[in-house]
Amino acid sequence: MINLERRKQILEILSEEGSIRTNELSLRLGVTGATIRTDLRDLEREGAIERFHGGLRLPEQHRIEIAENYMVRSVMNVDLKDKIGRAAAQYVKSGDTIFMDASSTAFHMIRYLKNTDDVTVITNGIHTAMELQRNNNFKSIILIGGMLRPHSGSIEGVVSREMLSRLSAESYFVSGNGFTVDGGLSGNNFFELELKRICVERSKNIIALVDSTKIGHSSASVFISTNRIDTLISDDRLSQENRDLCRQAGIDLVIGK
Repeated sequence: MINLERRKQILEILSEEGSIRTNELSLRLGVTGATIRTDLRDLEREGAIERFHGGLRLPEQHRIEIAENYMVRSVMNVDLKDKIGRAAAQYVKSGDTIFMDASSTAFHMIRYLKNTDDVTVITNGIHTAMELQRNNNFKSIILIGGMLRPHSGSIEGVVSREMLSRLSAESYFVSGNGFTVDGGLSGNNFFELELKRICVERSKNIIALVDSTKIGHSSASVFISTNRIDTLISDDRLSQENRDLCRQAGIDLVIGK
């Protein structure tokens, strides 16, 4: 088992049980104590878990942590995000300028953009920018300046808003914490949502990247209404009922496989 899968399992166990002893976790995952300690050290550094003598648990506000912490999000539903990322990359042409948000879903587009050239990417995601720079086929990678929010991997604030107001793009690839046909794409972080609304205003096409676990659920604040979304990309686990609801509402629904 690779460490990404193992750390996903650790978080899933904590989500169900709240806490666990370190030696029990090692036995359940079938790895050595040294391996588990390495995983726990990295997860703790990212704010995804809290450690106590002999064990570990989720932070007190674990629901918020799960929704907002990049380390947590990056290991959840990886297979679904990869399908969405592959489908989303088909909407990028050589020479385009695009916005990408700081989501772990948009991150999964990057590996599928290797056949496009001279693309300019504008993002407020630290992890997104770092992965983009590993490839040399991009014309420019513009990392929005501002304040880095701890553990989220996203930059926000007044400086970010001012910088975005001077930029524009063909498409905005964006995710959220939930999506409903009646409401739209929603999220929890009000500061980052303000940046996302600016990106919507500065983009010709809005391409929402929403895995099947989020469709039919809403979060604190809607930041893109359904009628403003040009294309919604989800995965092949999306129920037929939700597919029908989206298409009946006139949504251009694409299923990643």
